[in-house]
Amino acid sequence: MAIRPISELYVPYIQLVLDTLVENLKAAAKSMIPGIAREDVLQSLFPVPPVSEQKRIVQKVSDLSPCLEQYAAADTKLLSLNTAFPERLKKSILQEAVQGKLVPQDPSDEPAEALLERIRSEKQRLIKEGKIKKDKHESVIFRRDNSHYEKLDGVERCIDDELPFEIPENWRWCRLGTIAAVLGGKRIPAGRKLTEFNTGHVYIRVSDMTDGGVSTDRLLYVPEDIYPSISKYIINKADVFITVAGTIGRVGKIPDELDGANLTENADRLVLAGVNQDWLIKVLQSGMIQEQIAQATTKVGQPKLAIARIERFLIPLPPLAEQHRIDQRIEELLPLVKGL
Repeated sequence: MAIRPISELYVPYIQLVLDTLVENLKAAAKSMIPGIAREDVLQSLFPVPPVSEQKRIVQKVSDLSPCLEQYAAADTKLLSLNTAFPERLKKSILQEAVQGKLVPQDPSDEPAEALLERIRSEKQRLIKEGKIKKDKHESVIFRRDNSHYEKLDGVERCIDDELPFEIPENWRWCRLGTIAAVLGGKRIPAGRKLTEFNTGHVYIRVSDMTDGGVSTDRLLYVPEDIYPSISKYIINKADVFITVAGTIGRVGKIPDELDGANLTENADRLVLAGVNQDWLIKVLQSGMIQEQIAQATTKVGQPKLAIARIERFLIPLPPLAEQHRIDQRIEELLPLVKGL
């Protein structure tokens, strides 16, 4: 609608008042597509000072506009910083944790080298029990002459240029496949759908997975007649999940009541061999691992994270006792971060 001033009303002043008036009317609009009724505009109260004051008001607003723009920009920046700060602080805490700087080292801890030996024995036990398959490309990382080497398929090579930082003396570098077996999930047969009816066979989807856990709000189930075809592709409460398609790199564990649930093909399960589950989840959430995930994700077609690449992630492994201390310290700090 056009607004035509009558008598001595200064048009720039009218515009100033209407800017405020329109915002108030828009805020009060209740329709699906907010609109401003002509009658509402005509019935609005309009403050009318003397013409000379109208001009002084417009001039003052004009003088203040650069300051207001600077304030608005500063306020937007501050809001952005306040919003991002807790997440950045969480990432900093996790980074300190993976570098061995979050808790003090204890000389009485059993060194990580001994833990690795036990992990290899545990993996052999799991292989014999048929729970995991033998690693065809077992990696062994060791120190020699102040450098780090990896023995893979009988070939040794220096990997110093791959290591992003120094770790404490009693820690060790290893591949994720050394401390965990990576197993895939399974999709339901083509043409079939999950059901909301509780068949007793929960199917955990990527959409159910949160950072650190699983939401049980909208669970779906596998129909009874197709359950036998995917019954082996499960995840246990002692495992760690990692999403590998759609949303990539989300990690966590499942609640006790979902132990043995079927796992989507868009996520993998890590079967752990002697490491602290909660510690490993936090390591996988750290910027160091998330960067490796981004680099390992295929970019052609639908982005995907292959099992072979997950197994190659570099992990800084602390002694088992320190893993517990790191996890406990992070659990103490994160609630404080969320409260910021």
